[in-house]
Amino acid sequence: MFDDFHSEVFSWIRGGLLVLFIINITVYLQNRKTLFLYYSLYLFFVFLYFLKPIVPQFLEFFYQYFNYSLLYLSFVFYVDFARVLISTKKKIPKWDRFFVLEKRGLLLFVILAPMIQYYLGHKIYMFTVFAFSSVLNVFSVVAYFAISRVKGRNVEYFIIGSLSFLILGNVSTYSKILYGHDEMLAIGVEPMLFTYLGVLFEALVFTYIMGRIFKQIEEKKTEFKIQYVLKQKEAAELKMTALRSQMNPHFLFNSLNSINNFVLKNKPEEASDYITSFSKLIRKILNNSERMYITLAEELEVLEVYVDLERTRVYGGFEFVKKIDERLVLEDIKVPPLFLQPYIENSIWHGLVDKVGNKKIELELIKNDAFLTISIRDNGIGLSNSLKQKKQVLPKRKFFGASATEKRIKLLHNDNGVDIGINDVSKEIGTGTVVSMKFPLKMLY
Repeated sequence: MFDDFHSEVFSWIRGGLLVLFIINITVYLQNRKTLFLYYSLYLFFVFLYFLKPIVPQFLEFFYQYFNYSLLYLSFVFYVDFARVLISTKKKIPKWDRFFVLEKRGLLLFVILAPMIQYYLGHKIYMFTVFAFSSVLNVFSVVAYFAISRVKGRNVEYFIIGSLSFLILGNVSTYSKILYGHDEMLAIGVEPMLFTYLGVLFEALVFTYIMGRIFKQIEEKKTEFKIQYVLKQKEAAELKMTALRSQMNPHFLFNSLNSINNFVLKNKPEEASDYITSFSKLIRKILNNSERMYITLAEELEVLEVYVDLERTRVYGGFEFVKKIDERLVLEDIKVPPLFLQPYIENSIWHGLVDKVGNKKIELELIKNDAFLTISIRDNGIGLSNSLKQKKQVLPKRKFFGASATEKRIKLLHNDNGVDIGINDVSKEIGTGTVVSMKFPLKMLY
């Protein structure tokens, strides 16, 4: 039973390795995690190595020269598996360089081993294998001490599994040296049985590790799905908040009141123009509110219509100046819909409306490397004066409802690289407010 490679014990172990290879390569094809790829290839080449005693006659010549090449090729993928599992490049970078060298040495031996067998004979070949294996064993033991410094249950299991293969594999080797292959068979034990058992125990431990990792991957996927749903919900709520800020009762009432005044003053052309612009603005607001993002060109088009309407309502009107960096391709940049209007509205109704004299708003858009920088500057009475006039009511809406807009910008960019500030500016003559925004350029393609 334990001295025949065709017996059930050896067959079950080989079959188990093949099944584990199929499972892990399937998992890799599903999630593309290289950890599963390296482990599956390691199992596959160990499985091929174990086939030597039972292969048909036409493959015996191949195994005569490439048997140990298959084994050490499996160790190449084993090293890659360990590096990914333990994150050696990040956690023990100095030792990771040694693992890379080990991998290169294994690949070199895979290539040279058949040549040594062919040109120098079997004795030199076996001596070389023994010497290389001894060096590899010493390196492995030392490496385990370095790896043990990395915290984590998977690391502990990895060391246990690896040591089982290392110890039992050496039992197979040295039992043949000390007692002889024939003597071991005489007592009913094939020396390779220990190697088989070492690989089996290691495979069981590693399979447990891979199961834990797969479970973690699935848990992360579930967590990402939940976060995605929450983000979608937050985005929908912010869109509704933005829509309400655009179509708030005060704006609608004041717009309708302006139309009524034109009619009462017998100004039908002004009333008609205002109604046309008002309906155009409402249509664009409603259309854009259904989208997660629009182009910057579309946003500026809506803003222009809004400014024209508000300019009509402000006594004496005001100047609106746009400065756009020529490097910006407005049609290719995506932004949250209706994100500039709240800041322009604040400039108009809490800066310019109570100002006497020249009134002006400057909108400047600049390309700054991979970022879009936006500045909205007015020469109004300033935020602090506006707060005093409104009797401290304004802070409750975080500067007149701009909070929702700021959240939508951060949501689009996952809160990465977004910077928004609102500041009073004072000059020798006059006051004003500056809104500064900076966030990554997000393109449509």
